[in-house]
Amino acid sequence: MLFKLDAVASTIISISRTDFASVTASESDSNGISLIGWSDLQFRSMAILSGCDYLPSISGIGLKTACSLLRKWKTVENVIRAITMEGKKNVPKGYLKKFRLAEKCFLHQRVYDPVQERLVYLTDIDDEWDSETEAYVGG
Repeated sequence: MLFKLDAVASTIISISRTDFASVTASESDSNGISLIGWSDLQFRSMAILSGCDYLPSISGIGLKTACSLLRKWKTVENVIRAITMEGKKNVPKGYLKKFRLAEKCFLHQRVYDPVQERLVYLTDIDDEWDSETEAYVGG
């Protein structure tokens, strides 16, 4: 991932995917996000749960809260169940189904392969791929 591109200072910050699992909370913010030992699935779940363009957000759930909830409840299904049972936040109707579709958007996004000179899926599609998923991901 590349971010903080600065043409004036000719600088860029690069973070490799392999570095994600070593991200720790800063000393000044002990309630911050720590990704030590997290898998790609957990990282992706946290990112989607905290809000993305592919589904309606759960109000009041940002990165820190999503991280904390996933640490406590382990799976998105458990997090959604706990939030629903608590009753303080509104979980949009059909959220989990839309969450799964959003997950497929990240897993199987279409990218240009310069060798094949065509669009391909970032990762191979699975047996559950259907026309609804194809339309959602953008085929």
